[in-house]
Amino acid sequence: MTDSIAVDLPSGVPRPMRWRRPIQIIFYNNPDGYPPIINGVRLLARAGFEVDLYCRDNGEDWNVEYPTSVRVHRLRGAAGNSWREYASFVGRVLRLASPRAGVFIGHDMHSLFPARLLATLYRRPLVYHCHDYCDLNDARAIVTKGVQIVHNFEQRFARTANLVIVPDADRAKVMCRELRLRKKPLIVANAPLKDVTPGTMRLRELLASQGHTFEKIIFRQGRIGDGHAIEATIRSLPLWDKTTWGFVVMGPGEASYAQHLAGVAQTLGVQDRFVQLAPVGYDEVMQFTAGADVGHALYQPIHVNNVHISTASNKIMEYLCASLPLLVSQRPALQKLVDKHECGVSADETNPESIAAAVNQLLGDPHKSQHMGNAARTAFETIFCYDRQFAPVIEAMQKMVIRR
Repeated sequence: MTDSIAVDLPSGVPRPMRWRRPIQIIFYNNPDGYPPIINGVRLLARAGFEVDLYCRDNGEDWNVEYPTSVRVHRLRGAAGNSWREYASFVGRVLRLASPRAGVFIGHDMHSLFPARLLATLYRRPLVYHCHDYCDLNDARAIVTKGVQIVHNFEQRFARTANLVIVPDADRAKVMCRELRLRKKPLIVANAPLKDVTPGTMRLRELLASQGHTFEKIIFRQGRIGDGHAIEATIRSLPLWDKTTWGFVVMGPGEASYAQHLAGVAQTLGVQDRFVQLAPVGYDEVMQFTAGADVGHALYQPIHVNNVHISTASNKIMEYLCASLPLLVSQRPALQKLVDKHECGVSADETNPESIAAAVNQLLGDPHKSQHMGNAARTAFETIFCYDRQFAPVIEAMQKMVIRR
């Protein structure tokens, strides 16, 4: 099945030149939940490229809009991640991919293998865009036999890529060392596009429809699960200066974990101040985020990607876009981010007292909070918006395609 939905260029923007060879992208997952892929193909389309995106169809439809020059090939298969399913996906991609391709892009290690095969077969450049890295030397990593084998592919082929893209500088250092990369990766923060227009009312309207009215809202959007200090933040609620401040989370997650969090809130007597909202599609997220007062971005160091998360976190970049001051973990890169741009405060994500002190600091001084929010938006517009971050990728693609 192929999806293609029209997205018009902004008025006054000239149509770019068209490139004769399409970009072929491979991703062993549903791209609708990966903002860098969504925004990346939108920018490639604006630059005049045709794009074929080969991905898995997991049955979830998040109503993401893709440009007409982006053909999304959703390959339905069996549920789960068996070797048979992976082999079937690789085989179908190899059959469907076009010899007209100008560049092959593999997103994450499961897609690097078929991308490398196609780049070799058709003698085309290879790009490896790694969102989540599996460091097998990290004792906290959960490594199955299948992951070990696919990681061996990554160790073999990542260094052969013409370009490696990583969303965080510290994570890139780990990958350079472990994968013995020949070239320094390009760092591209996982941010929204600059022309995103955040809403302001949908979050509060939704909460009101469910009987919740908060003076101030600490908001966390994205996957709700272990490693995000959500339980510790709930335990900090009794220490917040005002009972009119609420903690709201929005995103997908396991029902058992949601029940656990609700139980913790009930035990502490703060069940009216903690709200879990159902997830929405990526194109709707910013319409809710901007209605909050603080962006919650605490990360427990349970694996390498949570440790090295500063510019890899979609939610941090989306909070900046929405002019929200940040609440981040006391980790060097995150501390540097909020200090350099004066856009937030840090807390010990394992300590409810520390989290409460940070919340009280942010919400107790409206002038300081507003300054941090304005600084957050400035940092987004001048540095972190995806238009700026992805520009070197567009330039690299143009050079790779024009040579052929």
